[in-house]
Amino acid sequence: MKNIKLIAADIDGTITIDRRSTALYIDTIRYMRELERRDVAVILVSSNALPIVVGLKKYIGLRSPCIGETGAFIYFGSDDLVELSKLSARDVLLDVERRFNEYIISSWQNIFRYHDFAVKVRKKYRDQAIEVYNVVKEYVLKKYSHVRPGFSGYAIHFTPIDAGKDKALKYVMNKLGIDREEAVAIGDSFMDAEIFSIVGLGVAVSNADEELKKQADIILSKPSGLGFVELAKMVLSK
Repeated sequence: MKNIKLIAADIDGTITIDRRSTALYIDTIRYMRELERRDVAVILVSSNALPIVVGLKKYIGLRSPCIGETGAFIYFGSDDLVELSKLSARDVLLDVERRFNEYIISSWQNIFRYHDFAVKVRKKYRDQAIEVYNVVKEYVLKKYSHVRPGFSGYAIHFTPIDAGKDKALKYVMNKLGIDREEAVAIGDSFMDAEIFSIVGLGVAVSNADEELKKQADIILSKPSGLGFVELAKMVLSK
């Protein structure tokens, strides 16, 4: 794994302790800082609201840009904020909340969102989450042309068609002057597959969705945050 200059990393389930936790391993933070110390940009790429992603980036101590709202926003630092989407899924959110209230609940992060919005499957239907998602997805696709639904394993997202993690990461890579062969992406959810398409290597943590593993060039031996450390060691050893 030579000449890697950028690692694009999903957050939930990828740099956290596991897919049910929001806590981070201390080693994950340490290796992120070491990567950047050795001039490997660590780009957080998330469907979380932008303030969550920016706050995490700053407190970890990363200097690289970060991406929020499934690629609708890129934060480069200070007042340098790029808004890639001109559309909003707020109307879809309000419609879905009314129609499927029995099964879903609005994410608390929606009050901080402008383009990509999310709902979560209610606790009593969690074991039927995929079925709920498929019903919601079918409804949204039939009624709306400006939004594409997605399921991260944590939430159902309604993302404007002019946004995407892949579009945002490509924008960042172009601005930083980093070629495809110099970039790696790591994730745990099938929603991360879109960033695999524009980097040289797509990497899945060991506990990733099976659908993502099928798209990955490398499947790590360790899960979530420990998987990120495993990847970091591979990059730093070259």
